[in-house]
Amino acid sequence: MRIFRPRRRTQPEAQGPHTHRVVRLHGALDGRSAEATGRRLVRLANAGPEVLEVDLADVKYLSPDGCAALFLALRAARAHGTRLTITHADERARSVLLQIGLSRALSAGTRDDR
Repeated sequence: MRIFRPRRRTQPEAQGPHTHRVVRLHGALDGRSAEATGRRLVRLANAGPEVLEVDLADVKYLSPDGCAALFLALRAARAHGTRLTITHADERARSVLLQIGLSRALSAGTRDDR
C-alpha cells in the first residue's frame, strides 16, 4: 500500500518559489513507515516551497515513532524557510501530536518573535 503521494498546488499568479506543496499520507504512520516517509518529506522541504502541507486525513494510525518523520520534515522546512502545516488530523492523531510536542513546535515556528 502506498502511503505517500505528493501533489503540487500553485496559485495561478505564483511562479517559482511561491509554491504550495500538498502531501497526502495514507495508512499507518508508525515505526515501519517513518524512515521512508521522513526521507521523502525532507526531500520535498529541501526543494524550498513556500508552504509544505501534510494532509493526515487518510492516516489510520499515527504512532509517536511515526511522528519522527514529521519532526524531520519540520527541521528541514525551517532550514529552507518553508512553512510546514499539518492538516486533517483526526482526534487520535491530534492527541499524539500534542503528547509528543509537535503541535507546540509547529506553532512556535509561526509566531513572530521580534
